[in-house]
Amino acid sequence: MGILMSPERLEDNQLRVSFVTCQVLALLLSLVFRYVLSAGRVGVTARHVFAVAVGMYMAYFCHRWQVIHFFIQSTVCYVIILSSKPSNMHKYVFIFSMLYLTLCHIYRTYYNFGTYTLDFTGPLMIMTQKVTSLSCALHDGLYRDDSSLSADQRKQAVRRIPSPLEYYSYMFYFVGVLAGPLTYYADFKSWMEGTNLKPLIKIDQQVSDSLNDLSSCKSIFSCFVLFNFYPRFLYIFHLFTPTDDLIIAAPLLTRFGYLHLSIMMARTKYYFAWSLADAVANAAGLGFNGYDENGNPRWDLISNLNILKIEFATNLKMLIDNWNIQTSLWFKRVCYDRAPYQPVMMVYILSAIWHGFYPGYYFTFIGGVVLTPAFRKMRRHLRHHFQGTARLRQLYDVITFMSTHFFLNYHVLPFVLLDWEPTMKFYRSLYFSIHIIVLLVVVLLPHHKPQLHDEAAKTNGTTPVQTDVNGKVRVHTERNGIKTNNNRSENRTGRHQVQNGTIVDGKQSFSLKERITNGMKGWSHNGVRFALNFVEKKES
Repeated sequence: MGILMSPERLEDNQLRVSFVTCQVLALLLSLVFRYVLSAGRVGVTARHVFAVAVGMYMAYFCHRWQVIHFFIQSTVCYVIILSSKPSNMHKYVFIFSMLYLTLCHIYRTYYNFGTYTLDFTGPLMIMTQKVTSLSCALHDGLYRDDSSLSADQRKQAVRRIPSPLEYYSYMFYFVGVLAGPLTYYADFKSWMEGTNLKPLIKIDQQVSDSLNDLSSCKSIFSCFVLFNFYPRFLYIFHLFTPTDDLIIAAPLLTRFGYLHLSIMMARTKYYFAWSLADAVANAAGLGFNGYDENGNPRWDLISNLNILKIEFATNLKMLIDNWNIQTSLWFKRVCYDRAPYQPVMMVYILSAIWHGFYPGYYFTFIGGVVLTPAFRKMRRHLRHHFQGTARLRQLYDVITFMSTHFFLNYHVLPFVLLDWEPTMKFYRSLYFSIHIIVLLVVVLLPHHKPQLHDEAAKTNGTTPVQTDVNGKVRVHTERNGIKTNNNRSENRTGRHQVQNGTIVDGKQSFSLKERITNGMKGWSHNGVRFALNFVEKKES
């Protein structure tokens, strides 16, 4: 007897087949677009027409009537760009595009709660990145003075509002309409005009082929391996979910092992989609990103991940820096660099809303607020103990590799399960053990790095010191490459050190403001700053 599928599951499988079909077709058309329809042969306008026509057809082929959402969001945002002043257009575009995406996420959550489907919200998330990044680039190019821009903002600034053909070509070009990743308009425009490959021209005027460095071939090979690897192991490790009773009743080590394998399998679908998208972009000539230090061409302009660096990451930063790279860059350019206050918190909020409204997303992002400082503290207090010999450094790398993946797989489980109930069921089966460990690390480990007893070894057991006029030791510290002097003395208990102060009769005294500053050291809350300003006025 055959296995019956629900209509939603059947529709999702059809979407997956349509997606792979369109991406393979895009890979073939990318070669045609690069060599047959090059800017030198047919001109820029013909390239725009071809890119937008094929992209719109692919979007309709995969998502049918839901493609209307792409047109609504992109068209309204274009009207806002045309009708708004450059000083505020980026704000209006950001508000509308995020609001429209939010409504679509709510619709998806309501009708498909608890399941992941390959629906229209995926491409809409990429389109939201495009319209917001373009509006910010126009704001920088049309309104802000060049002296106020960073080097990256000057490079990405757009000095002219795109024509309707250029705009819709950017929104729907076939290379990135289905899976992205995000391409910034300045890079897109350079690619369309054929100027992005000019640095590849050698002395003999022969253009180095992107396929010569095997960049596209590597991505295609990765897709082939994943395409054959994923279905076979999916049956084994997704035959039971981590919350099935058989897994919950298994021994503790078995549960942790199954958790690791399940999350590893969940990553492979992203590996496949982004590797295929990378192959399409490089075949079209879009991925060229200059040369490395050895003079070899780089084809990672819009690469979205580095699989080996993710799977063999030895710390949390290395893993995050190589996962969903273009989205992280979008968070930085659109939110972090422009937030008027608390940019880190604003990035967390934007990331949560942009991904959707499943409880598992927010469980993961909120947990990240605690997990990140825990990793930093552990590194600060442990790393220096393993730097004595090469063997110790290798041991440290092994320990950090295992702990990074162990903690992170536990932490991102809600992102995969989506719903609250299965998440809590599995965490209860593990006694919330990792949550407790992380909280203990954050609470119990001191904020500052402990001083090493062998620091004086650099000077043969002696440490040169300088004293001030009162005979107090002046300690040199270095921050951001700038040496500073801080007068320090121990308090009566000798448990910690304080900074600043004034030397009076051989003793160090502190004003009320300095006592508050020392007591609140490490905090940057607005209320603390207000209190300091208030005390300063009172003392003056």
